[in-house]
Amino acid sequence: MTALILAGHGSHISPDTAGLVWSYVDQLRAWGVADEIAACFWKEAPGFRQVLNTVESDQIVIVPVFTARGYFSTRVIPAEMNLAGPVTQRGSRTITYASTIGEHPYLRQIIRQRVEDTLAAHRLDPALVAVAVIGHGTRRNPESRAATQQQTESLRQLNRVAEVVDVYLDDIPEIASVYTRTQSPVIIAVPFFLAPGSHVTIDVPHALGIDRAHRPALSHGRQVYYTPPVGTDDAICRLILELARDTGFDFHPSPAAQTWSGFPRSGARRLMNAVQRNHTLQFGQLELTPTEVRPLDLVEPAVPLHSPAALRRHVRENPFRPLVTSDDLRRDWHVPVAALHEVPAIVETIYPGSLADWAAHQAGTFAIESLETLSQRQTGMFRDMHRTPQAVIDQAVRTVCGRCVRHATWYYRHSPSSSIPCAAPCNGWLSTVKEAIAS
Repeated sequence: MTALILAGHGSHISPDTAGLVWSYVDQLRAWGVADEIAACFWKEAPGFRQVLNTVESDQIVIVPVFTARGYFSTRVIPAEMNLAGPVTQRGSRTITYASTIGEHPYLRQIIRQRVEDTLAAHRLDPALVAVAVIGHGTRRNPESRAATQQQTESLRQLNRVAEVVDVYLDDIPEIASVYTRTQSPVIIAVPFFLAPGSHVTIDVPHALGIDRAHRPALSHGRQVYYTPPVGTDDAICRLILELARDTGFDFHPSPAAQTWSGFPRSGARRLMNAVQRNHTLQFGQLELTPTEVRPLDLVEPAVPLHSPAALRRHVRENPFRPLVTSDDLRRDWHVPVAALHEVPAIVETIYPGSLADWAAHQAGTFAIESLETLSQRQTGMFRDMHRTPQAVIDQAVRTVCGRCVRHATWYYRHSPSSSIPCAAPCNGWLSTVKEAIAS
């Protein structure tokens, strides 16, 4: 079997950051390009470290959903997934690490089209226009600027507008420098980001001094047109497929016949057997039966949900629940089940990554990772978190883990047999501890 895994950043602030990656996953599953298709994130579930346990395939390709070959794609993801390089052999498994989306040459066309669409829609004179290609950047890795610089130079060579500059959210030259580095009365700002998350909707507009709701916005005496980010282009899923194929594996569309196809399979059979045997099974805040998945203490009228995208939006985005296993799951919905194999896919949609850990716990093979091991693997701000005072650790377990349907096995060293175990502190827990230390 083959598995395709998309590795993204995620967010504690905006549902759209991981939401865009999940939309790619939904499309790729509908196309039927692999036996198992999954996503993983730095800030949301399932985490980079966890996701490989959710798939059963021997041939696995990981595509980093980032615009640059930078800090996350070259250091964080390989460290978290314990990758040895472009190809990692782990027992019978071959794990291949593909190029980032930002390295695909078609991104140049998307940026160019963003500019052309803005010029045409507002009848702008190219001779009076400057384009700012806005990258994320990071001072931790100079390579993260390279992709944005390449996009900028490619656009500049077209001689389509008067000026083209690159600016960065978290590096130099900073975004606000566009007003001192250009003279044109009109600026087209193209965010070289994938998702319309908090960076694109809050941080970049703030740095530009504009209100996204007004087009053109006025700032520093200039007219500023702010385009959608590059990741919302319809072609992105095709680019992901091409990057996956470039690794040497055969990923070709074979449209799925069923709505709930293409999900990670680890633990699926065990869950189906348990539901069939017990008829009703509690899983976190879910009640599972052979004909329906619903929240415990269902509130009527319940909204029937029939697709992964609709279900995910309903339970995750309104309000946004960055910790998908938090104990505040909405109770006003249900999913009719046409066939038993849909139940694991529905559970995986609501609690991504949890099913594999539950099944391993049931089988007696679940393994935990200590806070010390986790923190010593880190390359950034979570390094040496195991040195945190025990009182701070205990408090974070009470406030974060105490509101989660998973049981903090990594902390208590054991979990009840019926629980959903947790192997290691999540990003939300680590962030909470970091904030507590800083304050």
